[in-house]
Amino acid sequence: MPVNWLKGRGGQVYWARGDFRMRKLVNKMIKYLKSVAHDYLFKIVKKEPEKFDAVKLACKELLDKDFYLERYPDIAAANADPLSHYIEYGFAEGRWPFSITSADAGLRIQRALEFDPLNSMAVKLNLMLTLSAPDLDTIKRGLAWYKAGVATPELIELHRQLIEDSAVALLINRYWNSIKFSEMHSVLGEFLELLPESNQIKTALALCIFRLGRFEKAGKAFSELSEIPPAFEGLVSEAVMTIAEAKKVNIDLPCESQILLLDSSFPSKVSSFRYGEFKSYLEEIDECSIQVLPDNLSKYGEPLPFHAQVDQFRKVSGLASNRIRYFDTDFIGDPKVAYCVFLNLADYFYTQIGLPSAEHLLFTLYPGGGFNLNDGVSDQKLHRLCDNPRLSKIITTQNVSYRYLVEGGFCEPDRIQHIYGGIIPNIYTLGDHVSTAKSLDKPLDVCFVAQKYSATGAEKGYDVFVDIVKNFANSPDIRFHVVGGFDKNTIELGDIRNVTFYGTQSADFFDGFYTNMDLILSPNIHLSALDPSQPESFDGFPTTAVVEAGLKGVAVFLTDFKGMNFHLDGSDIFKDYEMKIIDRDPDSISQLINGYLSDREALMELGQNGRRAILREFSYEGQMRPRIELLNHYLSATS
Repeated sequence: MPVNWLKGRGGQVYWARGDFRMRKLVNKMIKYLKSVAHDYLFKIVKKEPEKFDAVKLACKELLDKDFYLERYPDIAAANADPLSHYIEYGFAEGRWPFSITSADAGLRIQRALEFDPLNSMAVKLNLMLTLSAPDLDTIKRGLAWYKAGVATPELIELHRQLIEDSAVALLINRYWNSIKFSEMHSVLGEFLELLPESNQIKTALALCIFRLGRFEKAGKAFSELSEIPPAFEGLVSEAVMTIAEAKKVNIDLPCESQILLLDSSFPSKVSSFRYGEFKSYLEEIDECSIQVLPDNLSKYGEPLPFHAQVDQFRKVSGLASNRIRYFDTDFIGDPKVAYCVFLNLADYFYTQIGLPSAEHLLFTLYPGGGFNLNDGVSDQKLHRLCDNPRLSKIITTQNVSYRYLVEGGFCEPDRIQHIYGGIIPNIYTLGDHVSTAKSLDKPLDVCFVAQKYSATGAEKGYDVFVDIVKNFANSPDIRFHVVGGFDKNTIELGDIRNVTFYGTQSADFFDGFYTNMDLILSPNIHLSALDPSQPESFDGFPTTAVVEAGLKGVAVFLTDFKGMNFHLDGSDIFKDYEMKIIDRDPDSISQLINGYLSDREALMELGQNGRRAILREFSYEGQMRPRIELLNHYLSATS
């Protein structure tokens, strides 16, 4: 049995992928082993000598002599035989007979149990290995084995701490192990059967019910707890506040809509594209409603709690209160069609929750949101979704995503609708002209706009940008501007004075900022190209910053290392006279800029062409209309 999720060192056991709480749980188990083994040997074996032979045979199977001598130098120093010592003393003292991380740990335990099925050390170790496993099947087998013949009332009480700690660990490790909450709920129920009065397991079950989106039932379960275990205080407090927030929104029962929209940010405008997309559905399709499991958006600048966002949206839009609700699994009605965006949300709502009444499930596979290329966790989510026969359509927005699904064998092309681009709501009211002409009688203003996620921002191209700045150091003909978490110390700039840092800015900053810019540089590259140990993620093409700048007539220089500037038929999305595709060579980029310094009108024309191209590709008719028609198509196809 593989045990590589544990590693032992210096008498302590550490969770290889866990945190301090998990470390404490496992170390408590080990400390308890000593008293268990001692009691077993001296209270049972010494009173029943006929069992002693079985114990000796079990000890022989458990013992790794080399490990034992290395682990306990006092035995080696005494020149004692390790097997004799373990049988006579080590077993009773609770000494480790072998490394719990050894490849043959499971085999040693099983052989020991064949000789002595109730051997305290073997039983305890087997419970540790099986109940702490990263997969539910192993945990289920461990519980079944324990219940089948080992779980006497005395042994259940003896192993209470281990059983409770394992249930706690199962919940805590949920995010690492990609366990479905519905299956985890079932397994936690089996733990509770062993210890029906355990407050720890009851709390874990209540939290699992909460994560299943069953808020009303979870609220009842929390209210029935006699006390909150310290390990769960923070999680329970957050859950209770969430349930209270949901009650403020869900003042009416849900409407009987046939199309259910699902999201985690609407109606906040922090995610403007989701606001625009879901608002359009609600306006154009009477048969749809939306339920939201909101993220904490305050860290992204959202000032209002969710219920206040909903109240505000209802007043502005006139939307009936029963068409927008806080998501609750038990109150979603009987929709026939469901739609969401991003892989993580599709995995949660469609795979983990299930939506049993929906005949057609659809989602948009945007870059990000849990979607990485050649990543095990991401692929597992995609496979589970594509294996669901009710998943009718995946919308892809980048050719990389489309090719990955088809060439990776996730699904056939007829289950994909490719709509290049994305939703940019403020485009829909813009005309085809540049509202503010660029002045040609000032220095050239060049900007770099990106969030800083690494020490130098190399994946966003900040290192390349700095080299370009150095090529034009203190030139009176050009000024550089940086927006995001960068400053003059991110990469040393010396005494260069023609660069300005603005820090991180809110959305309302950029309208005026881009009006004054002439050129935006975006020499970004996927992080895995710089560090192969990182997941193979990728940004949308172009990035949001590029699109927003381009809409103000700012000329665009951007990289395209993944070949995303192509339609599925191989034709260019943006032509060379609309946007300039660059590499990450600062000298060649500087040479290109130099050419435009002597022909400012050509640069302004490039910006105007780019603006018209963005309006063309991201128009309402090009982006929203096919999405609306797709939802209506599947609604008409329901029984």
